[in-house]
Amino acid sequence: MRICFSLKVSPNQPGGGGAKFTSKFADYLMAQGHSVEYFFKADDPPDCVFFLDHKLYSDERTDKWLGLEEAQAIKLRFPNLPIVTRINDIGAPKDRPSDFVQRFSDLANLSDHVVFISKWLKDDYYKGKITSPSTVIHNSVDEDIFTLKDYKEPNFTCGISPGSLNLFTHHWSPSRIKGWDMYQQLDDWIKDKNINFTFVGNLPSGVKLKNSTALNPLTGTELANEIKKHDIYVTASEFEPCGMHHIEGLACGLPYLYTSKGGGLREAGDYGVEFETFQQFTEKLKEVTNEYKELYLKIKNNFEFFNKNAFPKYQKTIENCIM
Repeated sequence: MRICFSLKVSPNQPGGGGAKFTSKFADYLMAQGHSVEYFFKADDPPDCVFFLDHKLYSDERTDKWLGLEEAQAIKLRFPNLPIVTRINDIGAPKDRPSDFVQRFSDLANLSDHVVFISKWLKDDYYKGKITSPSTVIHNSVDEDIFTLKDYKEPNFTCGISPGSLNLFTHHWSPSRIKGWDMYQQLDDWIKDKNINFTFVGNLPSGVKLKNSTALNPLTGTELANEIKKHDIYVTASEFEPCGMHHIEGLACGLPYLYTSKGGGLREAGDYGVEFETFQQFTEKLKEVTNEYKELYLKIKNNFEFFNKNAFPKYQKTIENCIM
């Protein structure tokens, strides 16, 4: 089958979750013998148009973007041509245009099927706004890259000697909503403790870490190798539609601590502990270190958010719309 994607991203470049998904899913479809296109040809339409990510505005599009107006024109001229839309983002409190949610909902409601990347998006954030048939398919990672690190018996007790405790997080977006109120408190807190905190990605404007390590964005094997140097994954990202960052951390074998404002974060599974305030974070960190081996084994035995499991679901959704 021929599928027209609404965007194309450069492969093997650091990026957000939408970019990673787009590149890897295109590779998967082509490996299955399907054709992936990036220009809509009105004189030779594809079998399906697949809309993804949040760039719906024609004045924002890059070289090969399609947006809401293009979807409306396609449906007007080709009413029987299937459109599948992947919902992976939110408006407020994120820094988005005021009509973001309405436009995304309009796109979803003219689609034949909608894929939400978390139950939180479907059942909470977009509740009552989208009426098209829909499915939830959680974000996933490349199982050949984000592999489970070997287990080592922990030599730490919440960062107290004899061994240091190594915490990790990474975000492509420099938005403060990614958890920076908490990360800056963490940076101050570890000053006199045997705890290391590493951040990989783009820092918000004006943020300088004093007691932590900040690295430029990484991707692929480089990112996975860096994650595996650490013990526990931390995410304080607020209102996260689903996220890729913590899933990459879990896949590498790091139990996680995640914020109660995390949107779809908790849906990654029972591989860590939720916290609400920074004070609670410091308490829950002890809980994770005490249950470290048990949480690691849960990841090893039960974690399943891999592309090999998710991509066939997307393919089946598209095929069902075409049939």
